[in-house]
Amino acid sequence: MPDYVALARAAGCEAAVLEWLAANEEIAAGLPDLRAADWPRRRRAARELADVLATRFTLPGPAGCVVTEHRVPVRSGEVTVLRYHPPGDDRPRPAHLSVHGGGFIGGDVHEVINDRLLRRRAVDSGFDIFDIDYRLAPEHPFPAGLEDCVDVLGWLAASAAELGIDAGRLGVGGASAGGNLAALAAVHLRDAGGPPLDHQVLEVPAASLYLDRDGSFREHGVLADFGDFAEIRAAYLGADPAPGPAAPAEVRDLAGLPPALVLTAECDPLRDCGEAYAARLAAAGVPVETWRAPRQVHGSAGITATSPIAREWQDRVSGFLRARRTAATVH
Repeated sequence: MPDYVALARAAGCEAAVLEWLAANEEIAAGLPDLRAADWPRRRRAARELADVLATRFTLPGPAGCVVTEHRVPVRSGEVTVLRYHPPGDDRPRPAHLSVHGGGFIGGDVHEVINDRLLRRRAVDSGFDIFDIDYRLAPEHPFPAGLEDCVDVLGWLAASAAELGIDAGRLGVGGASAGGNLAALAAVHLRDAGGPPLDHQVLEVPAASLYLDRDGSFREHGVLADFGDFAEIRAAYLGADPAPGPAAPAEVRDLAGLPPALVLTAECDPLRDCGEAYAARLAAAGVPVETWRAPRQVHGSAGITATSPIAREWQDRVSGFLRARRTAATVH
């Protein structure tokens, strides 16, 4: 097994990142199911690892944020959506759908890190933030998770009056695999004629499913410990891949998409594909803000308890949302 800490130190990563990686290695050593062939066992082990790390490295979210659970109808049946509602009675609120990461095969809305980060973002931005528990591969290969995201965005728009949110100030965002799904959901809604989105936030997005073509993957791929990415890609696409783009990089026309914030990490194998997608958005006339977090790796944006750079990352997301709220109000 690679010495992740030594490799990250050689890459110039922040001291807080080195501490987080060391803890990750130590905890993962006691979780053999992280490489289990059985996907539910693998997910349970990954959830345990993520929750232990978040409890130690992620600042708790504000207690004043109210969290409620919804069962939302989608074309496949129902999915769980958590709502993070900040204090205050101002209605209607702008709304943002958050799509968690996990390599398309893992992650869920109840992870400690999601709760802590989304509570903070809701309070700092003044948005109602909704977190979707979309279907996962390989049991539900592409485009199942994407369909869930598109359907929940449609539900938010259609139920805006009942929910007390503003359908004209609705956006989407996600990290890693969630960034892939968020970007594609924006494309699908554009092509379907709505509901129109106000913004998209793409954090270390998996903008491509063929990362081995990127210099950042060759340089930093070992730091992410994705496992066998070819296995993950095969699990996500399934034995008989559905037609249509499975990654933002495969979308030919990006014109008319909502304003975007694209955040990448310096030592992340996904860096190049995310930045290439941001450049294509800008070339298509989409307003884009970008930031490459220095000395960070994939996933370290959540270590807000120990890293000032991770805290800046979260502040940039909340600040972008606040700016969208103000712009929409003025408009």
